[in-house]
Amino acid sequence: MKLARRQALVALGALAFARPALARAAPDLALYRAIRDEGLKRGRAMTYATSLTDRIGARLMGSPNMRRAYDWALARLRELGLSDPRLEPIGPFGLSWRQVRAWARMTEPGDAALAAVAAPWSVATEGTVQAEVIAVRLDTDQDLQRAEGRLGGKIVLLGSPKTASTADPAVVRYTDEQVLKGDAAEAVRAYYRTVADRRARQGREGLFKARRNAFLAAEGVAAVVLDGGGGEPGVMTVDGSDLGGRPWLAAERPVFPALYLGHEAYARCWRLAEGGAPPRLALEIVTEEGDPAEPGYNVVAELPGTDPALKSQVVLAGAHLDSWAAGAGAADNGAGVGAILEAVRILRALDLKPRRTIRVVLYGGEEQGLYGSEAYARQRLGHIPRSTAPEQLALSVEGRRAKVGPLVKGPEYEDFSVAFNLDGGSGRIRGVFTGENPALAALYRDWIAPLSDLGVLAVYDGPHWPADQSTFTEIGLPGISFLQDPLDYDSRAHHTNLDTLERLSPDDLAQAATVLAIFLINSANADVRAPRPGL
Repeated sequence: MKLARRQALVALGALAFARPALARAAPDLALYRAIRDEGLKRGRAMTYATSLTDRIGARLMGSPNMRRAYDWALARLRELGLSDPRLEPIGPFGLSWRQVRAWARMTEPGDAALAAVAAPWSVATEGTVQAEVIAVRLDTDQDLQRAEGRLGGKIVLLGSPKTASTADPAVVRYTDEQVLKGDAAEAVRAYYRTVADRRARQGREGLFKARRNAFLAAEGVAAVVLDGGGGEPGVMTVDGSDLGGRPWLAAERPVFPALYLGHEAYARCWRLAEGGAPPRLALEIVTEEGDPAEPGYNVVAELPGTDPALKSQVVLAGAHLDSWAAGAGAADNGAGVGAILEAVRILRALDLKPRRTIRVVLYGGEEQGLYGSEAYARQRLGHIPRSTAPEQLALSVEGRRAKVGPLVKGPEYEDFSVAFNLDGGSGRIRGVFTGENPALAALYRDWIAPLSDLGVLAVYDGPHWPADQSTFTEIGLPGISFLQDPLDYDSRAHHTNLDTLERLSPDDLAQAATVLAIFLINSANADVRAPRPGL
């Protein structure tokens, strides 16, 4: 885009998101240039992401790979020269588990190898299971009643085949107009317009899935097979959400083996069963299990502040270290981890001395419900008591449960400044979500003005998708997330077998880390603590 056109678009964006002005210092353009030069020309974000995802791979919470990831992260933080790299406990997590192997074959009416992955924390089979397939829709309690007595000894295809999406392009980049007009954030706004009804429905669904799991166990099924499709053809989504509950807790996980098949194989088996010629499958799940109460951790270290009056205040740079089990956890969230480490490396390479302390926190257990950020906040900053009603406990994320009490502040609440969270794949940063914090949004519009040529064009005064930053906004503190170009995060990467290094864009990741470094040092060196949203 020509410079004049870009400047016109930036002016349009400023009008679209205008707020009352505050007395603010102008950005330090010399500092911006130095950070950009270091991050864009000598960046190492992709090096960090490659090391984590290729050498360790998937990092399912509680698994041996997650323990390796803790050690990896501590080593990287030491290399960066940060202060006191350490593991901070988040409490007992759940079952230590890993898949050793999982496979499936169709043996009748013809022989065919099928793409298969064990559902996370599935029980193992006792050797090879061979049985006839039955296709069932179990979406209501009435469905359970109708199916009673029919499923014993069968391999159950649970639910109609999902619809593979071919309508949208696999790789998506926002146009400048979409970012500036707010179109790129419309899906987020739509989510929050229906969030109350959505959470109520999710609670009811969680309770039903628990009843369905108990029914399947009582029926004595040989195994349950799930459709891994629903996204782009050939992609297998594997996160266990189809069965619901908290399968990482030994007392709550299904007692039957559960396996995901690729969509095409699942759909073929379903058609055969529905057509009156049910196939026979042979399958096996071999697992390794350990501590039923495996401890979880956050990985934490600091770049200490230098201003005696401000160094007790914390600017937090966060990303989650864990992933699901089927891919290598590259876009979700090796990219965020790599960008966080790179942002701190940039600051160290330039020998910048932050006035406030910059704290790196690589969370554990994000994928199962923001365990790491919730524990960090509860131990240090504060918490709001949540409902313990059954339908509320059935929600997948603790922070989504209804509030039933006032905020209980922790010892570091008043000294906390702001938490940044990067968890949207490797796409370049296009905008900033400030979580309904007009004063902070106004400040950030000044900060992004020199970054328009990098594509950072808008500040949205509202919440982003629920993620680790939500933990902080829920207790009245600034929690910041970024609008990133999606690339193929939604179509190929999110919780899939294809979440590998091929999903990452090195140039985009370098831009994201550079922008994050600017936000970190600006926040650490501002004269005042980040403005806070209202409770």
